[in-house]
Amino acid sequence: MNFENVFLQYQKMIYNLAWRIMGNKEDAEDITQEVAMKIYRNLHKCKGEGFLSAWIAKITHNTCMDVLRRKKGKHTTSLDDVVELGDGEVQVQMQDNEASPEELLLQKEISGQIESALQKLPPEFRSLVVLRDVNGYSYEEIAEILDLPKGTVKSRIFRGRIKLKDILLREQII
Repeated sequence: MNFENVFLQYQKMIYNLAWRIMGNKEDAEDITQEVAMKIYRNLHKCKGEGFLSAWIAKITHNTCMDVLRRKKGKHTTSLDDVVELGDGEVQVQMQDNEASPEELLLQKEISGQIESALQKLPPEFRSLVVLRDVNGYSYEEIAEILDLPKGTVKSRIFRGRIKLKDILLREQII
């Protein structure tokens, strides 16, 4: 396994996971670089190519949690943040050529609202919901990534989904 090939293959996954957990582009970019350094230093410790995705996701998750712990209580806003009119920053999505402009606008608005609600979840629930419902990892893979019992993973995802639903209902998104 060569670092350059591994990083090129997983760079997008690292960035997307970091962006979903952290909620902003700048942190996701910083974490992607930090994870790249950790992979470079520790690639020889990976059990094999079959474990690579879970191993990299675990490093990414742990790096995000470390940054969130360091930031706890320190709310900052970047001067580079994109500000849009409406309910905040909206995630860029690939357009479906068959959808009407109205449907696309509605999808974009709902996606932005869900992303905003997701950012209001406590990090321990947010990361689990993102790993399961956004990235599609199995309960077993998440348990391995986070070094948690499978039952704990299932219960936290369940509680995270309930909290997310409560936020969406409270903000009248659904």
